[in-house]
Amino acid sequence: MPKPIDLEAFLDKTFFAIDTFFLLSDIEDFIDFSESNIDWHKRREIRHKEIECADENFDDPREAAQFHAQMIDSVLYRFEVSLTQRVRYAALVSLITTIEWVLLSLKGRSGFKIQKKSSGTSDAVHLLSQFNQAASVGLSSEIQVIETLVQVRNCIVHAAGLFGSYKHGLELRQRLTAYNGIRVSDINHLGDAIEIEQNHLQRVVENVKRWLPNLEDAMQTKGLLRK
Repeated sequence: MPKPIDLEAFLDKTFFAIDTFFLLSDIEDFIDFSESNIDWHKRREIRHKEIECADENFDDPREAAQFHAQMIDSVLYRFEVSLTQRVRYAALVSLITTIEWVLLSLKGRSGFKIQKKSSGTSDAVHLLSQFNQAASVGLSSEIQVIETLVQVRNCIVHAAGLFGSYKHGLELRQRLTAYNGIRVSDINHLGDAIEIEQNHLQRVVENVKRWLPNLEDAMQTKGLLRK
């Protein structure tokens, strides 16, 4: 469901900031639409399985109960784990990509020298740190969140979200112990993996929609961007 917009604050933004706002809103819409669609299909499939189970004839009631449990468990796994986590994985990758698009665009307009990034540092974290320092906008905690999300993204992209296949798995585990909304679990029954909790990414996107457009405003106000 579309969220209300503060029109006075919104109309005071530059076109760049407004575009950024809508790019991020698209990610929210993707998650909300996809998960509501998955939930609808899950309810429909459960009804179908209930009918299918009722039509089966078993001499032993225990076999009937086991058959019913297996049918329902398969539906729940498909819709609550397999499809839902894929949507959240895709949304997280899209979010980090969008943030990088915006920051690289700001880099192209920046009127000050950006330091060379150190090895192993992502573009998003490096540029955010440079812009935060130059504009003095106080984004230290936001940068820490993005640094964690970039590592989660890397685990998803390079190791299918599985810690056993991710070379920086130990470091990411340690990060996630202090992070709410993403955890290590055996949700896929394939070993320890990334599990993104319901509504977490929507909360992250809402926060990014606040500070990322404002970053461009602050840099422009302080003369850090070329005309």
